[in-house]
Amino acid sequence: MKAMFMTGATGFVGGEAIKRYLDRAPDLHIVAMIRAVDEDRLDKRIDKLLKFHFGDRAESVRDRFTFVRGDLLKEGLALSESDRQMILSECDSMLHCAASVDFGATLEFSREYNLDGTRRVLELCEQMNLRRLDYISTAYVSGNRSDVCKEDELSCRGLGWANFYEQSKFESEALVRSFREQGNPVSIYRPSTVVGDSRTGETPNFNVLYWPLRVFARGWWNLMIGYESTPVDVVPVNYVADCIVNLSLKGDSTIGRNYHLAAGPDKICHIRDLATHASKWFNQPYPTFVTPEDFEKNIRPKMDAEATPALRMLISQGKVYMPYFVRSPLFDCSNVLSDLEGTDTEPCMAISDYFDTLFAYCVETDWGRKAPTPAGGEGAAEANGEATA
Repeated sequence: MKAMFMTGATGFVGGEAIKRYLDRAPDLHIVAMIRAVDEDRLDKRIDKLLKFHFGDRAESVRDRFTFVRGDLLKEGLALSESDRQMILSECDSMLHCAASVDFGATLEFSREYNLDGTRRVLELCEQMNLRRLDYISTAYVSGNRSDVCKEDELSCRGLGWANFYEQSKFESEALVRSFREQGNPVSIYRPSTVVGDSRTGETPNFNVLYWPLRVFARGWWNLMIGYESTPVDVVPVNYVADCIVNLSLKGDSTIGRNYHLAAGPDKICHIRDLATHASKWFNQPYPTFVTPEDFEKNIRPKMDAEATPALRMLISQGKVYMPYFVRSPLFDCSNVLSDLEGTDTEPCMAISDYFDTLFAYCVETDWGRKAPTPAGGEGAAEANGEATA
């Protein structure tokens, strides 16, 4: 078996994937690109990555990897010529997992990282004797839809997106689809809202769903801008990583397929469920719900006039997450459920079945401020790294 070239190994999903590849593909060697200003910084990031995910096994698994310095933001991925030639001669598969998930970023930056970065990855793929490319997109390429999105669709029907992250990922997936239409072997994976491990709650990421939960849990904010009936598709990182690894290792039958790595319409929760459970768990009053229109017209002006600088900052930070409490896309999972048959992937759990596990981890770690040392290793914050889905 030839090696696999990978971006995003230091990210949330990418880090979980590498653990599974080592266990499930014992002959696979991984060439992982990591952004670092110099070799010393590269070595430090490698040490933290391996210790975080493998603990006492870190040294024993190190020979399963080759780490190279690179950067999605630079032409040629900023690879050295020797590293480039090594990748072309030794790798026949690619996992492109790296992305900027900054919801508040400008369109220019989001495109530079997600669209142009993907273009640079595809340029490298064109030079490889490529057996397969596994590309991590997002379910939210769906844009501001409120119906059931099919896995093979790529259309926001003119409704736009919640932020420039979503738009840039839509454009990036369109680029990857064009590459596939030219006859290249590509599979596309679309995670929905990814949270911590359903068995342990473990996560190095406390964004998206976690941010409003933390603000609510600490009693800083009891106003919910959105609708109690809004469905929320949440998926644990262990399920996402299991799907990516098992489907990519399944062989040629998964090439050309698109997969929603999502809870699906039958396992969603609603905002009211999340609010009810969080209210009980954190001993806070049930939040007051207001529509976005009412907030902007009647509440926001008064807050702007009377709010402290800290509250204004809180409102500004939280605004990027508001669309995920307002709109309601659902994601069909027919392809992934069909193609997972015959693998050891456990079915995706409904978030209501592991609310307590997620919340307990948040409290135990003080929302990431006191991250425990997983698997006997170091560097929980570093594991978040440059990328996630």
